[in-house]
Amino acid sequence: MTEIKVSIERAIKRLLFIKEYELQPADKLSFAAINMAIQALEKEIPKRVNKASENKLNTNLCPGCSREVRIRQFYCETCGQKLNWD
Repeated sequence: MTEIKVSIERAIKRLLFIKEYELQPADKLSFAAINMAIQALEKEIPKRVNKASENKLNTNLCPGCSREVRIRQFYCETCGQKLNWD
C-alpha cells in the first residue's frame, strides 16, 4: 500500500471515530460535513478501471459510477473517482 493510501485510510478512520464518539447527535451540520469529507477522501483512493462488455471494444468504465472514461484519465469527469489503470 502506498503512503498516501495509508494516510487517507487513517484520516477516514479518524473521521468515523469523531462521528461515532465525539459529536453530539443534534449536530447535524457536523455529521453532514464529516460524511462529505469521508466521501471525498474515499474518491482519492485509486480504483481499478472496469472493462466494458465484449460488445464495446476498448471501452473503459469508472469503478465509482460506471460511466465511460477515456484512456489514461486520472479522474472520472462524472463522479471524481481517482482511477487506476494498472
